[in-house]
Amino acid sequence: MAELFLFSIAESLIAKLASHAFQEASRVVGLFNDLRDLTKNLSLVKAVLLDAQQKQDHNHQLREWLTQLKTVFSEAEDVLDEFECQTLQNKVVKAHRNTKDKVSHFLSTSNPLLFRYKMTQQIKYINKRLDKVAVRRHKFSLQIIDVDTRVVYRRDMTHSRVSDSDVIGRKNDKEKIIELLMQQNPNDDDTTAIWGSLGLIALPKTSRTLEDVANQYLHELLSRSFLQDFETFGTKFRFRIHDLVHDLALFVATDECLHVNFKIQNIPDNVRHLSFAESSLFGNLVTKKSAVVRSVLFSNGGAAAKDEAILNTCLSKFKCLRVLDLHGSTCKTLPRAIAKMKHLRYLDISENLNIKRLPDSICKLQSLQVLSIKRCKKLEILPKGLRKLISLRSLDFSTKQTILPLNEIAQLGSLEYLVIESCHNVESIFGGVKFHALKTLVVRNCQSLKSMSLDGQNFPELETLVVGACGNLDLELCKGNHEEESPKLKLKFIGFNSLSQLVALPKWFQEAAKSLQCLFVSNCDNIETLPDWLPTLTDLKALGLINCPNLVSISDNIHYLTALESLKIRGCANLYKKYEPNVGEFWPKISHIKNIVIDEKEEPMKNYWKSQT
Repeated sequence: MAELFLFSIAESLIAKLASHAFQEASRVVGLFNDLRDLTKNLSLVKAVLLDAQQKQDHNHQLREWLTQLKTVFSEAEDVLDEFECQTLQNKVVKAHRNTKDKVSHFLSTSNPLLFRYKMTQQIKYINKRLDKVAVRRHKFSLQIIDVDTRVVYRRDMTHSRVSDSDVIGRKNDKEKIIELLMQQNPNDDDTTAIWGSLGLIALPKTSRTLEDVANQYLHELLSRSFLQDFETFGTKFRFRIHDLVHDLALFVATDECLHVNFKIQNIPDNVRHLSFAESSLFGNLVTKKSAVVRSVLFSNGGAAAKDEAILNTCLSKFKCLRVLDLHGSTCKTLPRAIAKMKHLRYLDISENLNIKRLPDSICKLQSLQVLSIKRCKKLEILPKGLRKLISLRSLDFSTKQTILPLNEIAQLGSLEYLVIESCHNVESIFGGVKFHALKTLVVRNCQSLKSMSLDGQNFPELETLVVGACGNLDLELCKGNHEEESPKLKLKFIGFNSLSQLVALPKWFQEAAKSLQCLFVSNCDNIETLPDWLPTLTDLKALGLINCPNLVSISDNIHYLTALESLKIRGCANLYKKYEPNVGEFWPKISHIKNIVIDEKEEPMKNYWKSQT
């Protein structure tokens, strides 16, 4: 089945080779001509792939040819990934190491001369193999087809809610599902992060981020009825997959995905994504090396992965691993050799209740895009050298430190998502530190936190702000020191939860009057009223007021919020009386809103707030 998607794989490889960063790096190390030849060969094969895929059902030899081609493409992906890894490592060496370190790097197996020789040999080998397979295309009288018209036709036939957005090909339809298979109730953070880490998301041709494209994929899956119970919380989503769709997707992805249970006797050589029901199965079945395995997950979380031996096995057997999910593990340490997993993009060791320190060598994972170490209650200190994780896009952590290394974290130029959680000894954060690219900031369960400095100058791209369970935090003190002259915040989503100091919305909220789209306030017992300037939030589309028992008033002019499409009031007894559907005094002022939920009963906050963060 996987042979159906080779056209998209070829497109992805060609796009990577054509990227400015790739071409510039290839010139620096003297591989430009070799990679140009690889691009030409890929283009020749790609030109006839669509016709080949259409004809393969009735031609066994053609199916075999496509299978061989898939193997070569996979090897090409690994070689290009190796090139990227080394380029990133050289970039870090140049930026952060002293003269002694640079000499040591030159003498190592990864110095530029040895690297160039090694890569030249590998690329020539791939080109030779591709030549050998490609020449056989003439045997099948294949036609050149540049556009996959089947995708457009199928989309038109699928569902009336499908948008007119750019076409997403068959490979993406299938591969978008692959990682969803590993969890029956995923959330969008985990799902889209894993997609990006596995390279399943095409590089955006515009200013959109990988996360933007991934979210588009989610909506595409929704429009095609792959997802159910889809809920949106501003910039966040929650959903589940129907059992039948899950089973169908597993069947489609049989050759690449495997959920290992007690019925499985062996792991096929071509499996790329592994999910284990029990850790004992891992030790029994993972007996040989594999260069194709890309992800390792545990169905019950990392709780199944209790043994450090599992980590060591991953290190020794899966040299090209991209995704390793060990959340909930009871491992007491990580091996220093984790630095050898240079292809790793996604590492989750959150909710580990035993680990006290992480090896500094973890900061040598220059390809790492997602690092999750939150809710590690015993973690005493963050590893040194975080600034070297130059590809990191998402970071969440907990630590016992009193002062966080935010100056170092702020040097991560690709960081867009930051969660600071359960840092109970921290009293103040940020203090003028500039995060150039950060789009989402979550600060949660930091009981000693009293102040944090936020302004448009230091957070120029910030769109989502979530603050919860910080009992000593005064939000009025969150504004930076240069209130008058600093640029305004451009927030689109704001969520507050369990903030005992919150009596009214802070005045600096008004900075986001023209940008704010979603506002959620929950479990804030002392908030009494929303401000008169609420109607100035002219772009507000969703408003949620949950479990705020003393909230007595929203705004007399709420009907001026003409963009408001969704209003949810739950567990706010005073508001319920005023806005009760068809009965309340102020019901006429909100009755025009498209989606309204008003309930006097309190809402269980555990699941609701988890969806916000």
